[in-house]
Amino acid sequence: MWHALKGSTKLSKLTSKEPAAFLRLLSISTFVIGLGISSGLYFIPIQAEILGASYLEIGALGFIRALPYVFLPALVGHFLASANKTRLYLISPIMTVIFYMLVSLIRSVHEIIAAQILIGLAFVFYWPVGETMVASSSTVQNRVRAFALYSVSWNAGFLLGPSIGGYVAEKFGIHAAFWLSLIISTVAIPMVLMLRQPTVLEQKDSDERRGNGKFSLLRLAPFYSMLAIQSMVYATLLVIFPNYAWRLGISEFYVGTIFTVFSLARLLSFLVIGKMFRSPPRFAFTIASVFFAIPMLLIAYFPSLVVFYVAVAMYAAMLSYFTSILFNALTYNTPAERYGFVVGVYEGIFGLGFASGPLVAGYVSEVVGLRESFLLQAVMAATMACVAIASRVEKRSNIGANVF
Repeated sequence: MWHALKGSTKLSKLTSKEPAAFLRLLSISTFVIGLGISSGLYFIPIQAEILGASYLEIGALGFIRALPYVFLPALVGHFLASANKTRLYLISPIMTVIFYMLVSLIRSVHEIIAAQILIGLAFVFYWPVGETMVASSSTVQNRVRAFALYSVSWNAGFLLGPSIGGYVAEKFGIHAAFWLSLIISTVAIPMVLMLRQPTVLEQKDSDERRGNGKFSLLRLAPFYSMLAIQSMVYATLLVIFPNYAWRLGISEFYVGTIFTVFSLARLLSFLVIGKMFRSPPRFAFTIASVFFAIPMLLIAYFPSLVVFYVAVAMYAAMLSYFTSILFNALTYNTPAERYGFVVGVYEGIFGLGFASGPLVAGYVSEVVGLRESFLLQAVMAATMACVAIASRVEKRSNIGANVF
């Protein structure tokens, strides 16, 4: 009996170490993929404008990029329970390589817009699959830490990428930044091939099945509504803002540093998220709404490099907070076998906002003005507070008290 108990202890240690090692390897590959994606990403709208694109066409660029994210994440998430997640994850760097190979060669606005479908596919198999692997390889007790490690990894990639790409673009031309992204993404492919999904996929913690099989997306509707609004604002910042800053005379390098500050703020904010989680949900989402709106007003009415640094840092820090409380709110009462579907719907709604946000902002920029497009984003961000208060998220969830 002692030998059996001893063997059981060894097996327990082994199975507990296996997911931890997997999460570390996943985080490294996530960093490299993020670095590859981001090194050239923010200079694509600038390249399109150099080729003669209007703001409406730049908005269409963001729309096409986000289109796969509207329809595919929920479908992919549905099959994630039985599929080999690491092989699906491999699609992300492969699509990134093909994308940057094409954009470094094509020379027309319409071709650049059409090519965005490929980077959109890379996103589909980057975040939804990665997030699902994190959820299925962790327990309730360590999920916040696991998600934070994963988030820090991809944010670190997006932290370094824009500055490196911006430096390369300014010294050697924008196409050189595209080739840099291609090379980094190629390096990520063998790293992903080394990943082995841990055998402990079924959650051992009974808390993972609190719902006893009862599950309804309607309960999650307020959270998804706030996500849709936030993603529209976020997309405008990523797609329209680089051209806005560039038109004000800010060079490619400094445009890159703005997004480096953005990613640095996201990275650092994850270090204090644990303490911030103690806030009641309604208060937390209301505060997030306010601090999403303020940066948009700063960008609209006080345009300068220093103000842009402050604005994007404020937005990014609150984005980390919002994303983490939202992710945990969605998975807290969800059965383990539904993680892929819930995350897929999450990413699909995010994609819908990401697709429509640049189109709306591009149209407003073209017809009314650039400043007014950011004013519109501030108003939209403020409506999130109305959703949080009206939906009584505090009574629907105890996430603030129990999970964090």
